Formats: sequence, structure tokens, C-alpha cells
Amino acid sequence: MDMIAPLAKTGAISPEMNLWLAIPIGVVFGYALFHAGFTDGRRIAWAFYFKDVGVPVVMFSAIVTGMLGLWGLSLVGFLDITQVYLLPTFLLPMAIGGILFGLGMVIGGYCPGTAVAAVATGKIDALVFIVGFLLGSLIFGDLFPVWGDFYNSDYMGVVRLDQTLGIGLGAAVFAVVVIALVGSLAMRWVQQHFWPTTDTDPQQGAILKLQGGLIAAALVIGFALAFFPTESFIDDNPEPPHYIIPKTASSQ
Repeated sequence: MDMIAPLAKTGAISPEMNLWLAIPIGVVFGYALFHAGFTDGRRIAWAFYFKDVGVPVVMFSAIVTGMLGLWGLSLVGFLDITQVYLLPTFLLPMAIGGILFGLGMVIGGYCPGTAVAAVATGKIDALVFIVGFLLGSLIFGDLFPVWGDFYNSDYMGVVRLDQTLGIGLGAAVFAVVVIALVGSLAMRWVQQHFWPTTDTDPQQGAILKLQGGLIAAALVIGFALAFFPTESFIDDNPEPPHYIIPKTASSQ
């Protein structure tokens, strides 16, 4: 069958409709962030101390769900994965940026997206955080010529785990599922080891049973998808993005 998604790129919906759809999708996403605990700066900060690892566990589950969904939809011919943007790697700038981003989260308790969702719940600290990262963004943009060359350095193109390890794409998908599950269980163990609780909430047992079922389902789906043929259908050589505006003769 003809590829349907991404909807805007295949012409299934107009670019204008694509923008309008961002509103209800954003509302649903914010609602999910709230119920996952991402609008509580304390819970986000606690994750770095392994006091409450609910936030990274939810992030792992989101990665696995999105990955299995994209891979499965592409295999059945619904999604043209060549039209899905793959972020190229600028190794050293991204590594340093990741460290700075993590420091910002542990100090401020939010990332930009969770801060916006937290403001919707009336969190004053999230509003202060937003003012801070907006000011930081302005400073970063104004001083971009200072570090612009570094920002675009160490370009490696699109780096894929399957190609790096020399395995099939399906096998890489299954490996990420296993890594996410093992990582989640390990973080839960560390949390209980260093921050033991005596919570006897009767709903906890039902939640654990549900999580066990979801874990089993993810393993089964990931294992099944691992054996599908994985010929190269992803654009591995996109044009490198250029973020620096060339200087004109008058500005030199």
C-alpha cells in the first residue's frame, strides 16, 4: 500500500493542518507529562539521586514505545521512514551540551518542555526556570559567533547503533528494548537499596502486575521484530545542517 505517514510530508494533510494538530497533541502530551510526574521539579531532581527513578523509567518506556511504533509501522508500509528526520551527530558539542543540559535539570528541576507543562499547573518555580532559559538562549544567540565554529565541529552524520555494531536494524531494536528494561529494573533496585520505603499501598501490587505485563509485551514484540529483513531503507547521508550564517563583505 502507499505510504501514509508522515502525514504532512506525504500530502495526507496540509502543512497548515499539521500546525493546528500540534495544539491538541501538545495538550495531550502535557497531560501525560503531568501524570508521569514530569511537572514536579522535585521528582526530576530526585532522579539524579536515585531517590525517585519514576521519571527516567517513563523516559525509557517512551523511547521503547516510539521505537517499536516507528519500526513496526515502517515494516507494514504505513510509514515512510526515509521522510523521518534523523538528527546528525556533532559528537563533542553534543556531549558538552548534554552535560550542561543535565546540570540545568538537576539544578532547576525542569527541562524547557516540562517547565512549560508545570507552568500550566501553577508552578512558580517553573516560571522562573522559563525566564532563565529564555535569557540564556538570548545570550547564546547573541554570542554565537564566539563559539559557532565549535558548535558545528566534530560532524559525524547520522550515527546508527546497528551500523556501529554491525548487526541488523531489527536486532538493534531488540537490543535497545532489553537495555531499557534492564536499566529500568536496575534503577528501581538502586532506589530501593538506598531509599527503602515501607509503602503498603494496595494499588502498588496492581501497578506492578501491569508493568510486568507491559515488559513482557515489549520483549515479545521486540524479539519478533528483530527477525524481519532490514535492508537499508533509511537515508544515512543527509546533507549536514549549516547553523552559521556566512559573513558578508560588509560585516567582515
